[in-house]
Amino acid sequence: MSQSVSRHLIDTRVVIETPEGVDFRFRIAGPGQRLWAWSIDSLIKAGALAILWILLLMLGAIGGEAGIQAMAGVATIGVFVSNWFYGSLFEGLMNGQTPGKRAAGLRVLRTNGTPIDLLTATGRNFLRVADALPLGYTVGLITMLLTPKLQRLGDLFFDTMVVSEQRSPTGRAAGLTKNIEPLARSECPRKFSVPERTLATIERLFDPERIMSEGRREEIARPLSEALRSRLGWSEPWKTEGNQYEFFQQQGYRHTQFLLRVLKTFAVEAETGGQR
Repeated sequence: MSQSVSRHLIDTRVVIETPEGVDFRFRIAGPGQRLWAWSIDSLIKAGALAILWILLLMLGAIGGEAGIQAMAGVATIGVFVSNWFYGSLFEGLMNGQTPGKRAAGLRVLRTNGTPIDLLTATGRNFLRVADALPLGYTVGLITMLLTPKLQRLGDLFFDTMVVSEQRSPTGRAAGLTKNIEPLARSECPRKFSVPERTLATIERLFDPERIMSEGRREEIARPLSEALRSRLGWSEPWKTEGNQYEFFQQQGYRHTQFLLRVLKTFAVEAETGGQR
């Protein structure tokens, strides 16, 4: 039984190691998850087109025969844009997610773990035509079953993969953020959220099985810490009370300390079993 579970984890997870020695772990989204996301997107497109039709019918009734002809032209353009550019624009502008993928907890990435751009998103979505052959995404499904990263033709040609961002917090070391002070909402004037995969990256950085010095961990933590500070709008306050020696002593590891505060704030449910 345990061997069967191990094979399942190996087959559905991808580990990508960076030059800095930090590895990213991704769980590949299966056909069922992708079908769920596609269904949500299809409902959104159908709803948008239905609203467009209602508006056009109202305008056509007012404009007479000329209005009806214009209505037909605009409706055709709406269907074309919906079929060909819905996925491309959303994935390109929303960091690899359509509304359906976001609801299903999925994201499109390059196979090296980096975000996709608008050109890549457009290309992989345009190749859905080939995936849909001969009927009902038969080619796409067969290609997914034959590739280790469950890639359809569009993914293979543009070197992308669809991953699930639903993560399990079981790998966190006990007591990692026990004495860490969480971030207050007032300290983060911009956003007050951190993506799940970023939290997973922070957890991996503090994995007790990863042997590295505190100085090296601080060096690796710096770019991620600076990016999160910019995202949250957090700026380091000047310490005016309390133990001044302790404050200055911690400045040497301020980036790792900040990442632990982020983990404490946004992954608290994983430590307390969902109780805040």
